Amino acid sequence: MNNYYSGPGASGKEDYLAGILRAIDTFPSMPSFVSSIIDLLHDPNANIQTIAERVKFDPGMTANILKLTNSAQFGAQHRIASLQEAIVRLGLRQLFQLVVSAGISKRMTRPLPGYELRADELLSHSVWAAVASAELCKALHINAHDMLFTAGLLHDLGKLILDDFVQNEKGHLQELVQLNGMTFDTAETEVLGMSHAETGAQVLIQWNFPEALSAAAAWHHHPEYAESHKDIVMIVHIADALAYSEGVGCGIDGMQYELSTEAVNQLGLKKETLEYVASQTLSKMQQLEQILKG
Repeated sequence: MNNYYSGPGASGKEDYLAGILRAIDTFPSMPSFVSSIIDLLHDPNANIQTIAERVKFDPGMTANILKLTNSAQFGAQHRIASLQEAIVRLGLRQLFQLVVSAGISKRMTRPLPGYELRADELLSHSVWAAVASAELCKALHINAHDMLFTAGLLHDLGKLILDDFVQNEKGHLQELVQLNGMTFDTAETEVLGMSHAETGAQVLIQWNFPEALSAAAAWHHHPEYAESHKDIVMIVHIADALAYSEGVGCGIDGMQYELSTEAVNQLGLKKETLEYVASQTLSKMQQLEQILKG
């Protein structure tokens, strides 16, 4: 248990919310070079050599970038052996996605008893959603946003913070879901003052990540309410639902997932499209998950 609340029955919604906000403030930041790469994304004068110099001081990160570059998901036509060649091939935005993937994945391997997720289940679910998001874009012939994979990967980031709070109020949350017909994320807001979706979005805003990523995290359960980057939010929502339908990382909340009719209609989704995306995702995510586990 963390130290952000006093124990069962001792906290009201306001106390929980205060604890969650403190947990967000103290949540470990990404490695400093991730922040530097974000800065480079906005620097028109950034060059390959500058980027390589920033990354090469972390041998583990360099190795992971090369593994990911050569994976089926990122699709190198020939094997890439050097960091500089990887950066040339990928470009800054793809590099950012790889660095974030390698930087966050280790945190997603721990068990989350509040959400009834065993070790590695959050990572499996997140990787599935990330790959499926990219595959949906291809299958629907949509111009894939260059942050879509990362949006899928980070959509459930807030569960890492909310897990202890959910564990503390699990009975109350389940009662609201089962007896009152609430979705689990709505029950989180009702009991704790903030859902895992909003919690994750706040972390990403705090990290100064691109707005598309925080929007996808904030609205992945309710894409119809998104005010910006709605196409990305809808795709991540569908990919998330698809992961649950395939039984990947369901946990306590997977069975209460409500699919957005608006997202289905706007994307023109058909059953055969989802079946194709699921098969493509499975073949790619297993290799990717192994790389990210290290």
